[in-house]
Amino acid sequence: MTAYDFTRRLDEIAAWYRAVLDDLYPRGHDRDAKSLVLGHHQEFATLAAHDPSPAIGAAAVQWARAVLILADAERELGRPGWRPEWTETYEYYVPGNDRLLGPFGPSGPE
Repeated sequence: MTAYDFTRRLDEIAAWYRAVLDDLYPRGHDRDAKSLVLGHHQEFATLAAHDPSPAIGAAAVQWARAVLILADAERELGRPGWRPEWTETYEYYVPGNDRLLGPFGPSGPE
């Protein structure tokens, strides 16, 4: 999987997850908290595109993982619209296999 494929798939997963929240979750604390995670993911993805510092990159990685974990939970609940090719993105990235930051990045589990 190329970096472009990964980025595109992560954007697709985030958009799908946003639609799940908007369509299936009533307004309230749960929806707001999950929307906040999506917002931070987008904020740090944008920052990482313009700031190559390791701290920004590490934060972007961790927020991306958070979105993937939340989206996977919705997939496991059988929410419609999950694409099979997204599973590869989840299985690669969540365990910490990214080439730049290594297992779990600098702030993940040992």
